[in-house]
Amino acid sequence: MQTLLTWLWHWLPPLMWMAVIFYVSSQPTLPSAPGPLLDAFLKKLTHAVEYALLFVLLLRAWRHHLSADQALRAALLTTALYAVSDEWHQAFVPGRKANGYDVLIDVSVPLLLWWLWRGRLRRGLLRRGDEYLAE
Repeated sequence: MQTLLTWLWHWLPPLMWMAVIFYVSSQPTLPSAPGPLLDAFLKKLTHAVEYALLFVLLLRAWRHHLSADQALRAALLTTALYAVSDEWHQAFVPGRKANGYDVLIDVSVPLLLWWLWRGRLRRGLLRRGDEYLAE
């Protein structure tokens, strides 16, 4: 029972966040901001933020199973693959379309976070007790 609870503690948050992303991607239309420029900016910003959060949640989950460096790579790869699958999914939703640029936006902030955390790890600035929201 403890193993299941530990697994849920680490993996339920990213899986639930992935479900939220999937649900929003399934909507044929999304609310729009006044003005096309503001609307585009806010939607792209939302993409970046939602995938940054996904990266952090996945990093926390992967860190439970892998070394810090491996967890960083796994979190980035999982985030990128989910971004690609999300755009592919949107291609089949009436009223939505797939956009390769959205994948680039989706992985831009996670890539920046990966680079920053990897640099801290390489320089020995992280101690075992404060690595990546481990617990």
